[in-house]
Amino acid sequence: MIVFPNAKINIGLNILRRRPDGYHDLETVMYPIPWRDVLEIVPGRSGCDTLTCTGRLVDCPPEKNLVMKAVKALRGVADFPPVDIFLEKIIPDGA
Repeated sequence: MIVFPNAKINIGLNILRRRPDGYHDLETVMYPIPWRDVLEIVPGRSGCDTLTCTGRLVDCPPEKNLVMKAVKALRGVADFPPVDIFLEKIIPDGA
């Protein structure tokens, strides 16, 4: 599976309230722009989940990467075999 996550421009952001879990409820207006990363997920070959990043530098360990956090969260609710994930970073971090 290959997907192309869009970048977006945050036009407006309003923090509504802090929730009991420590996060905040937000009200936001975002506009997608045609600037995309490339995310490919294929069946794993090594018996465990892997993440390979190319393109812009991804300066965080795999266990802190949002892609790997999403895989871990999905494993909490679904049973599926290991995956190899390839992320080509085009969008700058924090953009």
